[in-house]
Amino acid sequence: MTHVIERRVVDRPVEFRAAVEGGSGPGILTGYGAVFDFVSRDLGGWFEEIDPGAFGPVGDLDLSLHTRVLCRAEHSNKLLLGTTDAGTLRCFVDDVGLRYEDDLPDTNAGRDVAVLAERGDYRHSSFAFNLRTYEDAEWREDRDGRLIRRIMRAVVHDVAPVADPAYWGATTEMQRAFDLDTVRASLTPSPAAPGDRELDVARRAAFMTRETHPALVTRPRKRGI
Repeated sequence: MTHVIERRVVDRPVEFRAAVEGGSGPGILTGYGAVFDFVSRDLGGWFEEIDPGAFGPVGDLDLSLHTRVLCRAEHSNKLLLGTTDAGTLRCFVDDVGLRYEDDLPDTNAGRDVAVLAERGDYRHSSFAFNLRTYEDAEWREDRDGRLIRRIMRAVVHDVAPVADPAYWGATTEMQRAFDLDTVRASLTPSPAAPGDRELDVARRAAFMTRETHPALVTRPRKRGI
């Protein structure tokens, strides 16, 4: 499976605390990058929720599972705010979701974020993640006929305060990764052959991308694709 980076927005405002007297930065930013057991908005014909075990056990985020995590305003490299390896970013798993706490730097980006967060301009948090295998997510169809993708395990890459929820929907790359008709068909196996091998093939096909689908790997790429 190709490790596509996905981004999601959580409709929970970030919080700002002024730095303690004598501190080197403008303050501390906190928020939830992800919330458990909450069905997302429509991501393009499907919805998503995150299992409470997706990021590991409750407590400090286990960095042996996630390696380095960044905090970047608007997910921009130019607006770096902290990193777990430097100890300026701390991430935690609790009963609500993935919480982060960042020591804002005494830089233009850090001071700008402090002002915007204190004024309430930053109304959302976001996080970026990827799945390592297709088995890290499970699909189901709810009583309203909606396809729900449940994230069972995820690797966290960054957390971010965002002003505009531009990532409510999935990226174009992610939309191409899913054949929703195949996903839906895999949830209703033929009565004549329940549990058949073809069902497993259908599940795998639902997660195949150009890099992993055998019919596409050898197909010549067009320039820019």
